[in-house]
Amino acid sequence: MAAEFNGIWLVNIYAPSGAARRQEREHFYNSELTYLLRAAPEHMTLGEDFNGVLDKRDTTGNYNNSRALAELIHGFALRDAWTVDPAISA
Repeated sequence: MAAEFNGIWLVNIYAPSGAARRQEREHFYNSELTYLLRAAPEHMTLGEDFNGVLDKRDTTGNYNNSRALAELIHGFALRDAWTVDPAISA
């Protein structure tokens, strides 16, 4: 879901969840979300539920690592607004 307000995109993402949908989630990161972000303007607020974490400290359950998610975040220089360790988001 996305909207534009005063030239800023407000985007809400919900990635497929559950261990059985891991392949679908990786496809979502590699294809669908990548396509959307390439068309995004310079200013965007991305609210999301990636259904995965990048750091074990950010979970109380199973650590569901995703290489595709890590590459997406790095490739688009996305910043996490909240993390256990403030130095990580700096």
